[in-house]
Amino acid sequence: MQSNTFFTRNRAYILTLLGLGVVGLIFVSFLMIIEWEYFLKYPIHVLLTGDTSGVLTEPTSNYQAMVNAAFGPSYNSIAPEIIRASNERQEFIWWVFVAEIAIFCFMYAKYGRKVATVRDPNDKVQVFSIFHRAVIWLNIIVISALIITGFNITWGMRSGGGDIAFFLRGSHEILGLVWLPLWFAMTLIAFKDAKILFNNSITKKLILRGGYSPMRRVIFIVFVIMGAGLLLSGITIWYIHPDAYTHSEFIQLKRAMIYLHFGASVLMMFFLMDFVYSVMIAVKGNLKGLVTGKYPREHLEQLAPDVLKDIEEKR
Repeated sequence: MQSNTFFTRNRAYILTLLGLGVVGLIFVSFLMIIEWEYFLKYPIHVLLTGDTSGVLTEPTSNYQAMVNAAFGPSYNSIAPEIIRASNERQEFIWWVFVAEIAIFCFMYAKYGRKVATVRDPNDKVQVFSIFHRAVIWLNIIVISALIITGFNITWGMRSGGGDIAFFLRGSHEILGLVWLPLWFAMTLIAFKDAKILFNNSITKKLILRGGYSPMRRVIFIVFVIMGAGLLLSGITIWYIHPDAYTHSEFIQLKRAMIYLHFGASVLMMFFLMDFVYSVMIAVKGNLKGLVTGKYPREHLEQLAPDVLKDIEEKR
């Protein structure tokens, strides 16, 4: 008899939270410069007072007041650089992505690919509309471009100078604005739980077919939350780009936003890699289906019965 405890029902969510907690603790404790008490008090102070300078306590001397006015509070309060400086960050941070890739290489080597036995390839079912495919592929293209251009900012010392690097770094913010409506559209069509709330003809056509396994729901939740964090922090960083008069006023807010932007990008990349692996690599035939929008019926019967059931119920 299979166990039906709270843990077994919510294992994917619990293990994901524990994993993110451990990784986050290691990341912040050993690879980032941050004062936890200050980091927790600072956003509350901003929300309650509207003061973004980062100075939470009154200066005890004229000298300290001058330093606060010119440079903001202590650099060690919130520093987005790993270890001590951005140059050292470029030495260490790429190991995070190496570890992520290694996980999926191990999964592929251990589990291989799922392959459906298709005897009648002409018996196909329409799964994705043109709108679905446009949203999915544009998300893939723009996110890939954001990763490349973002790396040229994070690893500026590695990528060097020149016209190409200059263009890549300068286009990152523009691509972020392009991604905003695409992120919203993907959030909308992938909100499969909305079928519980809105059972109408528009919802039936708009939302992707099938249901969510717990792990797939985790990926969706992370995409929504981390995407919102990336867009909010990125637009804020761009909007408050400092000049000679506003630098000290926004320096700590910008540090906090860079911290959020970088952390959200690292987490989101892992779950996006999991989605790409599970959809395009681990299951043979899925890539072709994402291009044409159609899958053999036998493929769906064997590997995605929930999708086929959802389609047939809405006819």
